[in-house]
Amino acid sequence: MKKLGLLTIAVTFSVAAFAQTTTPATTPAATTPVEKTQMKDLRKDVRAYDNKKADAKAAISKGDLKDAKTDLAAAKADKKDIKADAKTLKSEGVTHPVKLAEKEVKKADVKDIKADKAALKTAKVAEQKDVKAGDITGTQKEQADIKADRKDLKKDVREAHRDGVKRHLRHA
Repeated sequence: MKKLGLLTIAVTFSVAAFAQTTTPATTPAATTPVEKTQMKDLRKDVRAYDNKKADAKAAISKGDLKDAKTDLAAAKADKKDIKADAKTLKSEGVTHPVKLAEKEVKKADVKDIKADKAALKTAKVAEQKDVKAGDITGTQKEQADIKADRKDLKKDVREAHRDGVKRHLRHA
């Protein structure tokens, strides 16, 4: 009986303690137009940094050290811009602005890849319709569109890989 009474008292106190605590209000930070433009600038800087680093790597693999040094210097300048923009955004209340910008860049890359895949698919369907209809000029036009869409897709996949996207590249 004594154990049951102590257990009841302990449960009562724990329920009372949990009833007094409140959950913090999680409201998303309101983004102002200034923050949006700063985030856009940060995304451009992140993309430029990735491009310059990749260009430097390519130049080093080719053995062109002069170009590699200029690309690395440009990447260093982009990194300073990223840090300055991140500092400004953090002071305005944006948490982890660089990670957020990298995530948005990857999201935009995936969106571009999906759009290119859809355009390629529609061009292939249109080509098949033209073949069935016997329209030679239409077929040739669609084949040119397919070639251009494949080129765009390869370019977007290359850029996405450069930006760190690992998903959505396998079937491209």
